Amino acid sequence: MLRKGLWAVAFLGLGAGAQAQVAGEPIMATPAPLTTVVPAGTYVDFEILDPINSKLSKPGDRFRIRTTVPVGASGATVIPAGALGEGEVIHAARARAGGKAGELILAARFIEHQGQKIGLRSFRFAQVGDSRTDEAILVGLVAAPVVLFIAGSDVDVPVGARGQAKLVADLPFTLSANGN
Repeated sequence: MLRKGLWAVAFLGLGAGAQAQVAGEPIMATPAPLTTVVPAGTYVDFEILDPINSKLSKPGDRFRIRTTVPVGASGATVIPAGALGEGEVIHAARARAGGKAGELILAARFIEHQGQKIGLRSFRFAQVGDSRTDEAILVGLVAAPVVLFIAGSDVDVPVGARGQAKLVADLPFTLSANGN
């Protein structure tokens, strides 16, 4: 009986030793992911995807934009080229009589990536049409009623026009083991 008991203890001891040996093998630890940020104020390059015109647009109208250059930090791409977003017409005025040019002021609002709206600021796309007020004044000195028929030009922003804005806030992201 004593022999059976020793045999059982020896057997249990081998089992424990086997576990210790497995536990003693080097374990490949996965490195903790590194969190970093793309800082606020980083430039975002984009193109306008909808035609905009000072004659037809009004304040509050929205238009689509798309990034043209990836945005990133530490060698990682955080926002890829081709990410879609939105801009807004802030001010629009059609060309007027007397040679006054049309006016158009646009703002970039956000880029959307992975379900997140990433705020943009500091983009004021202000474009003014050709003014013809000098011409209108000169004609007005000679024939005042003709001045009413001289108008400046409207502002046209074609599809593909480029713009640039800045990130509103820091954009945190996690670097994986391969750096992306």
